[in-house]
Formats: sequence, C-alpha cells, structure tokens
Amino acid sequence: MLHRLARRVVFCAIGATSSVALAQPADLVLRNARIHTVDQNSTIAQALAIRGGRFIVVGDDAAAMKEAGPSTQVIDLGGKTIVPGLIDTHLHMAMHAANRPAVQLLDARSIADVQKAIRERAEQTPAGQWIIASSGWHESLLAEGRLPTRYELDQAAPDHPVFIPRGGHVATINSKALALANISKDTKNPPGGIVVRDPDNGEATGVLLETAAFFARRVVPPPPAPEAMTALMKDAMADLNSYGIVGVVEPGLDDRMMDIYQKMRDSGDMTIRVDLLYRAMSPEQVKKGLAYSSMRNDDMLRFAGIKFPLDGGVEGARLRDPYRIVPGEQPDNDYRGVLLLPPGGEDEFVESLKLVADAGLQAQTHAVGDETIDVVVRAYERVNAMKKIRGLRWTVMHVFLPGDAAIRAMRELGVMATAQDHSVLLGHNERRWWGDERAAYAIPIRKMIDAGLHVGGGTDGPVVPVDPFLSMWWMTTRMTLNGYALGPEQAITAQEALRLYTINNAVILGAERDRGSIEVGKLADVAVLSQDILGVPTQAIRDTKALMTLVGGRVTHRSGM
Repeated sequence: MLHRLARRVVFCAIGATSSVALAQPADLVLRNARIHTVDQNSTIAQALAIRGGRFIVVGDDAAAMKEAGPSTQVIDLGGKTIVPGLIDTHLHMAMHAANRPAVQLLDARSIADVQKAIRERAEQTPAGQWIIASSGWHESLLAEGRLPTRYELDQAAPDHPVFIPRGGHVATINSKALALANISKDTKNPPGGIVVRDPDNGEATGVLLETAAFFARRVVPPPPAPEAMTALMKDAMADLNSYGIVGVVEPGLDDRMMDIYQKMRDSGDMTIRVDLLYRAMSPEQVKKGLAYSSMRNDDMLRFAGIKFPLDGGVEGARLRDPYRIVPGEQPDNDYRGVLLLPPGGEDEFVESLKLVADAGLQAQTHAVGDETIDVVVRAYERVNAMKKIRGLRWTVMHVFLPGDAAIRAMRELGVMATAQDHSVLLGHNERRWWGDERAAYAIPIRKMIDAGLHVGGGTDGPVVPVDPFLSMWWMTTRMTLNGYALGPEQAITAQEALRLYTINNAVILGAERDRGSIEVGKLADVAVLSQDILGVPTQAIRDTKALMTLVGGRVTHRSGM
C-alpha cells in the first residue's frame, strides 16, 4: 500500500512538473522573418520560439506568439532572413586566434605593401625581436604573384628576424631569421620539404616549402601562455560569431590546446561549439590522443577523433604526375610532392586507423593530391575489411584531386568529404604549379555530390579567410579573388551550399539530431542575415553579413539591427 502511494506521489509530481514546464513562456520569439529551416523538405517558416536553449515552435507568427509571456523577448525582424547557425568542419580556430595580433597582410596588393606593413611593425618593435605575420593571406593577391624574398624583407626590417607564414605549409623569412634557423647555402632539403634557392648562386631565397618551414618554426617565439591564449580565443570566437558561425571542427590539436579548450568550456567562456580532432602520425600518438575519449563531452565541446596529415598543400600535395616547373621556386622535372606516411608506410597507417575504428571514433585524413587520396582510400578499405567503418563518419579532408575510382570507393565505404574554398586564394598557385587542367578540376564538389558522396563545407581558415559567405560564393561561382573562375562546371547551387554549411556538416559530426537545421527540439542556433542568400544572384552571396547570431538561444553577436 505504501509502495502504491509512493508511486502515485511520484507520478503526480512528474505531472505537475510537466504542467509547469508546458506553462512556461518562451525566452525569445523571432517573428516576421523568412526562415530557411533546412529541414528535409526545405520548409520556409515565418517565426520561431525558443525556450531553454532549444526551438519549441517553428511555424508562423501566430504559433510562435502563443508561447510568448510577459518576460518573453520578442524581436520583429521585418522580413529578414534566418538560417541555421553555420558550422565549419575545418577551421583552425586556435591558429586564427594566434594570428590576430600578428601583422595582417590580406589587404596587401604588392610586395611594397608587404614591406610597408613589416616596416611599420618594426618601428614599434625593439631591435632583435621577432616580427611575425598572420598566415591568413596569399601571394596570389600581390602584383608580383610571388612571395617576398629575404632581401626584400631585409629592406623592411634589417634589425629584426621576420617570419611570414602563408597557410600551414609555406613561409618566407629574412636574413636574420635564416641565420637563427641555421639555414645556409649548404643546408640540405629535409624529407618532404624544399629550401627554395637562387638558381644563380644557390643561396636560400628565404622561401621555405612544406617541412622546410619547420626550420624556421622551431626558432620563432613560443605560443602565447595559456592565459593570453584564452583571451585570444575568446576574441576569435566572437569574430566567428560575427559571421553567423556557431560551430567548428578543430582539425588537429596538441595536448596544450586540448587542455585550453577544456578549461574554457569549464569556465563558460565558449561561444562556439567545437569538435576536437587530435593530430597524430603514428600508433603511439594515436593512443595518446585516444586518451581524450574519456573527457567530458557536452553541447559546447566534444572529442571527435584523430586527424592524420598525409601530404602538403598546393606546393606539396602528392600527385601521380609531376608538377610543372615554376621558375625560381620549383626546378625539378620529376617533383610530385610529398607523402607523409609514418616510417612503417601504409601498414603503420592502417594500424593507426584500426585503433581509431576500435575506439568507435572518427578518423579524418588530410589528402590534397590524387595519389594521396588513393592511399587514404586504400587504407580505409583495409580497415573496413577488419572492422566496418560505415557509421563512424570517417572523412577525407580537402579532396582537391580525387579520381573516379576513389570517389566510388568512398561512396561504397560510407566515407565523407570535407571541402573548403582554398581555390578562392590558392587558385593562382594551383595553375602555376599544377597547370590549368588540374587547377580547374580541384575540389570538384559538383562531381562528388552527383556521385552520391556526403560533402560538408568549410574554409580551412585562416589558410583562407574564415568568412562562410566568401566560401559559399566560391562554391556557387567558382570565382577566385584574382577575378577569374576555375572549373565553373563544378559549381553547386546556393541551396546546396547552405546545406553543406548546416545539416551536411551536422551529419559529419554525428550531431544531426541536435544541430544543422531549425526544427522543434533542436538546439537554438541561428544566424540572421543581411540578405536572403537563396534569393540573390550568386555573385552577391559574398556581400552577405550576419546581423545577429544565437548559440543555444543566447545572442552572441548583434550588429546592424
């Protein structure tokens, strides 16, 4: 009798609690809008209501306003467009943060502009101290179409070592930096790298490609202390929120940054949802990374798996056929890029992948060149023969030059692709180093989608700008910032580009039940835009601004409204 009474009390309490929850008004209502829900039917709604960080109504104004109470904030958007909060599945946010105090070169249009920016920083920096530039720029935007040399940087900063990275695979440095890095005329190229030399005298020009850049990276100042890095990270997250971005995949971290991210989450300092990938090359490193599978996961921070970097960028991608000769930069008729397999070759790579599969986690592999993509797919097939990987959301990152056989194999394995807008900046070097045919084909999103591959979108920021609307502009036009199109036949529609940045990326993260579309019950992540990206000419997409960004129903950015 007592047990029955206790059960009756519990049921009554549950019922009362549910009634109170149902009676609670919405925290926020956004009405009079054009909402691209990106649900299965591409429904367009007028209003939404949010309570407790999730959508409770997606429909018309009347339905949303039924949930409003005296304490509800109601915002009339006057017909503005809402899309799901944007997700970038390949964005180096820690690098983006560290770049922010560096010399910014994205607006430089000549080597003289680069020299001016370096000279101005030198005037504010004590002699002998390093001057470091942001990696988020490209020499294709310079009138000379090349990187500045040591001598040109010496003119700007004769009393300082100068380090100018470009993306994650290339750098140029001045004479003082060359001396500190112990690079001389007699320095041999490291495995997988090139010290670019003057063809007349053999002296290093200051340009370092692929692994040769580590000669300089190992002598530059260490990264900011955790406290300073945390402050930079908060600033970087606010910057990403200003583009309507609510989530990123951090593609390849070390222990230091894994720790900083966890502390930021624990202190409530994150405004971007982050999925973490640990960078590894060997089974031992994979085992170290897999230890993070015991970390606490929540809606703001999750450990996703392991990143494997298997080749370089445009100048170091492993190709089946040789590169072109690039005077003053690439003189080898037989050069085919670098393949960064561990010492045990493909067998050791497969051993590492098997560890990730056994842990039930995601493997994402950096693969730019056609030969590298073949190696990755072949390794994934070998693992799949031992343990099925379908459902683990394994991906190939970048996929610049996938062959038909590789695309078919990826589809059959259930392997996904993450594609970024590298060509918007790197197209210049794709043409110079690979030739027009390979450059036009690079990152064939249209072909991959039509072949049945699941493709997600992103930027690889700050290798290229983090702006998602610039990325969608490239996806839909194939235009570069140099003013010409590369492979317009590989363009996709604006609706497809939006899906790549929302629900498709949520699927890659295994988070589609909570994220990626505006549907009742999902996390209330939205971006309010300055224009309807599905209703303007594709050439205008790059002009889009995020006026307001919500992460879990909380306003993390608001400007212009």
